[in-house]
Amino acid sequence: MQRSRFEIHAEILSTIQRGFNKPTRIMQNTCLAWMPLTQLLQSLEDRGFVEVSFPLRADKKGRKIYSVTEKGAEFLAYFYEVKNLMESETSPELADGVHA
Repeated sequence: MQRSRFEIHAEILSTIQRGFNKPTRIMQNTCLAWMPLTQLLQSLEDRGFVEVSFPLRADKKGRKIYSVTEKGAEFLAYFYEVKNLMESETSPELADGVHA
């Protein structure tokens, strides 16, 4: 089943919240290709759902580290609330095999 853009945004935010905060780890955990992921991360950053930091390490240059903002956490909470509501209530039309 194909994921919607809305679901992909939520999956990226959830992945970052679980501690996978580097681009490569986010890519691996969300099963997204590099280019779409970078575009989606930029979109989330532009909307204020994630912020990026560049911590410096002694042996390497700064790498991008993503964190979910309060706004992003609120989006995620609402997303799961709606998803649970939709999954918990079976539509009579779907139960009878009729699709709207």
